[in-house]
Amino acid sequence: MTFILRYKHYLAALLLLISCYCVFDMYQLYQTSQLWAYRLLFFWCCSIASFVLFLLNKTNRTLLLSSLLSGVLFAGGFMQDYSFMLLFVAFVPILWIEQQINSTSKEPSVFRLFKYSYFSFFVWNILSTWWIQNSSLWAGILGNSLNAFFMCLPILAYHKTKKLLSVRAANLGFVAFWLSFEIGHLNWSLSWPWLTLGNSFANLPPLVQWYEYTGVFGGSLWILCINLMFYHAFNSFQNTKKMDSVVRMQLIKAFVWVLLPTIFSVVLYLNHTVDTKESVEIVALQPNYEPHYQKFTVPQKTQFNAFIKLSKPMLDSTVDYLIFPETSFRNIDATQVEKAYPVQKLQNFIQDYPAINVVLGLSAFVNYQSGESMPDHVFTYCNDDKSFCQYYDHHNAAIQLNNQQSSIPYYKKSKLVPGAESMPFVGNIDLFKGLILDLGGAPGLSLGTQAYRDVFKSEAATLGPLICYESIFGDYVTDYVKKGANLLTVITNDGWWDATAGHQQHLYLSSLRAIENRRFVVRAANSGTSAFINSRGDIYQQTTYNKAVAIRNKAYLHQEITLYTLYGDLIGRVSLLVSIWILCSMLAKRFGPKNS
Repeated sequence: MTFILRYKHYLAALLLLISCYCVFDMYQLYQTSQLWAYRLLFFWCCSIASFVLFLLNKTNRTLLLSSLLSGVLFAGGFMQDYSFMLLFVAFVPILWIEQQINSTSKEPSVFRLFKYSYFSFFVWNILSTWWIQNSSLWAGILGNSLNAFFMCLPILAYHKTKKLLSVRAANLGFVAFWLSFEIGHLNWSLSWPWLTLGNSFANLPPLVQWYEYTGVFGGSLWILCINLMFYHAFNSFQNTKKMDSVVRMQLIKAFVWVLLPTIFSVVLYLNHTVDTKESVEIVALQPNYEPHYQKFTVPQKTQFNAFIKLSKPMLDSTVDYLIFPETSFRNIDATQVEKAYPVQKLQNFIQDYPAINVVLGLSAFVNYQSGESMPDHVFTYCNDDKSFCQYYDHHNAAIQLNNQQSSIPYYKKSKLVPGAESMPFVGNIDLFKGLILDLGGAPGLSLGTQAYRDVFKSEAATLGPLICYESIFGDYVTDYVKKGANLLTVITNDGWWDATAGHQQHLYLSSLRAIENRRFVVRAANSGTSAFINSRGDIYQQTTYNKAVAIRNKAYLHQEITLYTLYGDLIGRVSLLVSIWILCSMLAKRFGPKNS
């Protein structure tokens, strides 16, 4: 440590130079249409380390390093292994920082607490979801930065509650405020659900089988409560400077509450029956067209032929479903889907397989003329003198084809990626309309959506067609099951993030949807990872990244309705009520009549 402090400015300058080289290297790769992979992570690690070294001094050293520690613990807890345990203490440094700021000034500084907590959450966001920047650099940086800002709000609310009410009210507020932030962040236009605390267990389904009762908010509640227990044990030890009976009991209590839900989950896992009397045979396709430079430039006829070539060896008369990925084909007129070239070719192709159902993603549009009734979010195209204009409503859609139906069911993706498929709040400003086009997303204000969930029915099953980003929203997915879905599919395109942790994180979240609803999930990715997931959340027959392949397996159909399917994010909604009650109490305390 002495060496680091002595030469910190030299080390910081060296790391800054390495960061600059990373930027140059990424620019060179961009110029030659190559992807960045993990270079962005290396850039951010060097930049953050340089920032810390430049600011490290005797007056702020402890608080700054505690802030950094918290961010690293959060990020470590979201890694794809058993490091989830780090999340049970990740809030402790932030709570300690709040206590230090609160006790060292007669007027505790909200800004001081904000800057340290913001740094913690920025480090967490960057180290855990940096890979989003591979799809769109500036939108990804903006998303990481804004999300860190929003994460600070529950901490500041906790700080004010402790000041105006009591420590006990603040502890309750800490849990309620954070859960309110999470559910609010899931349900507004700037949604960023990747780092919902309960998602951290996604790659460990045996630990969270009880999500069929609570959903991911049960996991968030678990993490928050355990953090408070460990913090109070740490605070007691700090006050007494010894491991007395009070500290030991607080630690025992925390460890017991870590173990009890885990044991309960393992029991559920071992006793859950995966097989049922009904099953379907499914083929899922991963054509592997790189989305930045291939997917939207390779001719559709070439892609269609590649799809059929991959599919044919896997098909026979016993196959019930053939699943193609998101945006398998593009520029489809949504009013005449049945006349589109790939649709007609597929209809001819499945004549040889009378019982098969083909589910596929489309990039489609509706063309409106001047004077027609049209949605507000349409993209307007006019000639130079604006004497003639056309209006387009674009969709990221899914359809189902079979030999029995009289019409083609059509579902529009309705949970849109902010910045790529929608531009919340500012999309009607010309500057941002241009930006969203540069991001490869929706022309106009956003893609077209629909207000209700659709399911695709057939003689084989009732299927819920989740499109990419929709699979991250637990409560949203329950709507498909309430509509009768006994099988879920996720059609996606996870190659936007290159061969990083991004496609794995997205895959694991489908395991949580399987547990919450006790449904099999079949995943078909254009590039990324395709797989089958059973009703316990176990992933099987997972494909390799960057490989064109078709996989075939059996999926069992479950009819049961879980408590989570019925009630959704009840924990989050209750937390909103508790938060409102605490905030009202704070306002009454602040502005109400003073006791004489």
